[in-house]
Amino acid sequence: MKEIMLPYVLICWILVKTGVITWTLRNAVIIVGTGALLAVALFTAHRFWSPADLTDSTTVKAPHAVLSPLIGQEVEQVFVDHNQMVNKGDLIYTLKSEDTVYQLEGLDAQKKAAHAEILALTLQIENDERNLDRLKKLNDFAQQSTRDDLQTSIESTHAQIASAHAQILAIDAQIATAKWQNERREVRAPFDGQLSITNLVDGTRVGNMHLYNTNKKFVEMRIADQTFRGIEIGQFAEFYVDAYPGEIFRGRVHSVTTGTGEARVSVINGSQHVRQHVGNNMGSHGRTVIIEFEEPEGYNVPIGSTGSGWVSANKPHPMLGFMDIIGGATVRLKAYKSYLSAL
Repeated sequence: MKEIMLPYVLICWILVKTGVITWTLRNAVIIVGTGALLAVALFTAHRFWSPADLTDSTTVKAPHAVLSPLIGQEVEQVFVDHNQMVNKGDLIYTLKSEDTVYQLEGLDAQKKAAHAEILALTLQIENDERNLDRLKKLNDFAQQSTRDDLQTSIESTHAQIASAHAQILAIDAQIATAKWQNERREVRAPFDGQLSITNLVDGTRVGNMHLYNTNKKFVEMRIADQTFRGIEIGQFAEFYVDAYPGEIFRGRVHSVTTGTGEARVSVINGSQHVRQHVGNNMGSHGRTVIIEFEEPEGYNVPIGSTGSGWVSANKPHPMLGFMDIIGGATVRLKAYKSYLSAL
């Protein structure tokens, strides 16, 4: 906020130095009083009607996917490098899966054995049916009990064939599951995005990678709690980041973070110490606003870059809309000041 007062101070200094205004007690009181009124108005506007991030903590973020478990599987080969841009489906790294290969071989052997068993049972049925036909032709010369035994054997063999077919279906399901697990050994990009530092090497059993979705970048900006009721979805917002000093990006309010970390309650049974509660919450925390934006063509706003922003919040009356100038001017002055922050 103090940056917006610099033009007023400069104008007053020029007027006094050029003799346009004589530096008397009366004029000094008017100049200082007017400056104080302007400062109060600026503070009020920032906090309620055009809130600006005075902490310079506005940050560009992006959702990310965690690729593969952290512990338990050995990395076979890494195919990417630091900060690489990848497309959906690109191979990032592979995991060893010797157990899955052996499992597939065993299941395939079981399936072949089941087919061989079906073939043997089919031949047995054909043989029993031929014997049954011979006995039927003998009529009274063959015992009925012998014919019944053969009929029972045929029906039992049919049941064994049905059981073998069911076993083959179960093996096919196990093979499909094993193949799915084997395919998961190839860790591929689930969407277009960007990797950060490649902290994996071949042979490690601990570690994974994060892939940031660069198509869903957003900005998280801090506001004071006093501004909460004036923020609505879709309100106009602007921000800058140090990566592009002097340049302003525009966006819209996506949502307000209603549940902050200070509101979290421990799941472990027991009461919180009063001094802990006071120590964590005696300061002014505020909350954050999520701003959605689209990158201008030719720009790549880096994830994690910081700066400042402002939101055009609800005003008590439409005539106070001009106060948005204060928020816009504050962020622009901070954007120009960003050049000096690199010194």
